[in-house]
Amino acid sequence: MPDSLPVRLNDDRLHDIQTRTSFETADSFPILLHNGDAPVHVHLHLDDALSSVASIPANNHFVDANSTQQVDVEVADGPRAVEGQVKIVTGHGAETDYVTVSIVEPEEGEEVVDVDETLAAPVRDEDDEDADDGYELPDLSLGRNAPVAVLGVLAITVAAGSATLSDSVAVLFGALAVLASVVAAGYLLAR
Repeated sequence: MPDSLPVRLNDDRLHDIQTRTSFETADSFPILLHNGDAPVHVHLHLDDALSSVASIPANNHFVDANSTQQVDVEVADGPRAVEGQVKIVTGHGAETDYVTVSIVEPEEGEEVVDVDETLAAPVRDEDDEDADDGYELPDLSLGRNAPVAVLGVLAITVAAGSATLSDSVAVLFGALAVLASVVAAGYLLAR
């Protein structure tokens, strides 16, 4: 069984649709819209029989020239051996084509793997003494942040010198504000 349903658009003429007449699958599948040299609007519709077990996230799609767009058809768990049609319309109704889609039972050889939520958790080695308990040291990138660090040290030096030479409370508060700003900037760089 093929994995995807290819649809060629605008190959021979504007709004032209070329695809197979039938498609068989046992699971969800993508519709691959391969477009030619002109942008096109494509409308996809599942008939009643097919939409009872399958769905698409959106019916209307814009496909740029010389590009491919994938539209996923989700097939729900449930009764199989369903046959229906996918309606493909281009150019706001200028061309229409149908593909008969058969949703069949999975073959016996296909194994379904149940994924349990515990597989998402990392396995920790109990003997690992270098474990960092999930904390990561920040990358300071001294080469990149060196000019900022030099300017911060210069600002603190000027503020400390001004506060020392001046007997003003306002200058002291200004120096404390500069110190707090440099500390905040250093924290943001280290994050």
